[in-house]
Amino acid sequence: MLDSLAVPRRSFDFEDYVDVLRRNMRWLIAPAFAGLVIATLVAYMKADMYVSTAVIRVTPQQISPDLVQNFTSQDVADRINGMSETILSHNTLGGLITSYGLYKDDLKSEPMEDVIEKMHGAISIVPVGGSPVKDKILPVMAVRFSYSDRFVAQKVCADLVSRLMNLSTQYVVESQQSANEFLNDEVDQAKRELDQLEQKLSDFRAQHAGQLPDEVQVNMQQMNALDNRLSALTDAANRNNERRMLLENELHIAKDRLATVASPGAQKLANLDHQIQEQEANIAAMRERYTEDYPDLQAAKDRLAFLQRERAEAAKQVPQTDDTPVMTREGLDGQESVDRIQTQLKTNAIEEAQIRRDIQNVNGALRNYQGRIEAVPAGEREYYELLRDRDLAKQRYIDLEGKRSKSNVSIDMERRKQGETLELLDAASLPTSPAAPKRAMMLPTGAFIGLLFGIVIVAIREVKDTSLKNLKDARLYTQLSILGSIPLLENDIVVQRRKQVMWVGWATATIAGLAIMAGSVAHYYLTR
Repeated sequence: MLDSLAVPRRSFDFEDYVDVLRRNMRWLIAPAFAGLVIATLVAYMKADMYVSTAVIRVTPQQISPDLVQNFTSQDVADRINGMSETILSHNTLGGLITSYGLYKDDLKSEPMEDVIEKMHGAISIVPVGGSPVKDKILPVMAVRFSYSDRFVAQKVCADLVSRLMNLSTQYVVESQQSANEFLNDEVDQAKRELDQLEQKLSDFRAQHAGQLPDEVQVNMQQMNALDNRLSALTDAANRNNERRMLLENELHIAKDRLATVASPGAQKLANLDHQIQEQEANIAAMRERYTEDYPDLQAAKDRLAFLQRERAEAAKQVPQTDDTPVMTREGLDGQESVDRIQTQLKTNAIEEAQIRRDIQNVNGALRNYQGRIEAVPAGEREYYELLRDRDLAKQRYIDLEGKRSKSNVSIDMERRKQGETLELLDAASLPTSPAAPKRAMMLPTGAFIGLLFGIVIVAIREVKDTSLKNLKDARLYTQLSILGSIPLLENDIVVQRRKQVMWVGWATATIAGLAIMAGSVAHYYLTR
C-alpha cells in the first residue's frame, strides 16, 4: 500500500537551490577552506626551484668547404646529441654533485644512484631553433638546470655549457685524428704494396732483359681498329646487297614495261644483252678472288661465250630492212631506264667486289695480329699483369696520399677553430624568481578542488535526505491541502548552546587553518 502511495520527487526550482545552499553552507565552505590550507601548506613547504638557462649555437665552417673538406663522420647536431649523453652520464653527474655539494639532504636518505637520476631530470639540453646556412640548418641549443639555490643553478649551468663546448672541440679533434691515423695506416700499406710490385717488376725486367713485348699494346690497339674497320665494312656490304636487290627489282620492272612496247626479236636481244652484262660482271668479281684456273671461273667464261654466240644468231634473225618499225617514245624511255639500272648494277658489283677485297685484307691483318699476340710467351703475359697491378697500386697510393693531405689541412683548420664550432650565445642566467612551485596557481586550485569536493558531499546528502523540507514537499508527498504550519519549537538554552558549540568549532578550525597557513608561509620566508 505504501508503494501505491509513492510519488516521484519533484524538480527543484530556484528557491529550492537557495534553500539547499543555505542549509549546507558549512559543507561548502569547510572543504574549500581545507583545500586552501592544504594547498598553502604544500606550496610553501616545497623548496623553490630556480632554472638557469644558457643558449649556444653552432657556427658554420669559416673556410669554404670547396677549399677545405671536413673529415668528421657526423655533423655538429649529431655530435651535440652524443655529447649530451656523455654529459648526462652517471660519472659526470656524480662528479658535479660532489664538486658543488648538490642535494645534501637527499644524499642523507637516498642512495647516490637515485640522486643522480633526480639531477638527470633537472637538466635539459633541447633545440630552440636553427640558423639556415646554405643548404642546411645549424641548430641553436638551450641548456637548462633547475635547483633550489639560484646561484648554484647558475654555476652548474655554466659548468655544463663549458663541458659541452670543450667536448665539442675535443670530439672534433679526436675524430679528425682518428681519420688521419686511419689514412696514415692505409697510405703506409699502399706504399708497401707499391714497393713490392715495383721490386717484382724490376726483377722481371732484369731477368728478361731484351725480351719484353713492347709492341703488344700497339698490336692490341691495331686489332681494335681493325675490328672497327671490319664492322664498318660488314655494314657497307649489307647496305650494298640491299641496294643491289632494289636495283634488280627495278630492272625487272623496267624490262617488263619495255617488253610491252618492243618487238619479240628486240626483246630477245635485250634479254641476251642483260645476261651477257651480268655474266661479265660475275667474271670480273671472280677474277678478283680466284685465279684463271679456278673451275667456276672457267665455267663462267664458257657460259659467256655461249651467250655471245646466241646473241649473234638472234641478231641475224631480226630483220634490218627499212620497213622495220621505229621504236616508240615509250620504248625509248623504257630502254633508257633499263640501261641506267644496268649501269648502276655494274657499279654496285664493282663496289661489292671492292668491299670483299677490303674484308679479306682486314681478316688477313687480324689473323696476323692475332698470331703475334698468341705468340707472346707466358712470361710476357706475367709482365703485363705486373704492369697492371703496379698501375692500380700506384693510383690507389696517389688517391690515399691526396686524402691524407686533405685530412692534415682539416686538422690544422680545426686547431685554428675555423671549422664548425659551438658559440655561447647567452651565458648562464642568474634566475631572479623561482620557476616552481607556481604558488599563484596552486592556492586557488586547492580551494577550487575543495569546493568541488564540498559540492559532491552536499549532493550526496541531499540525495540521501528524504525528509520534508517545506510546504511544497508536504503538498506533493501528502496530496493534502495545507491549512497552516507550526514552527519547530525548541528550548532556547539548547539552541543557544548548539550555536555556541558550532561557532567555537568553526572559530577553532579557522584559527587552526590560518595558523597552519601562516606557519608555512613564515617557514618559507625564514628559511630562504
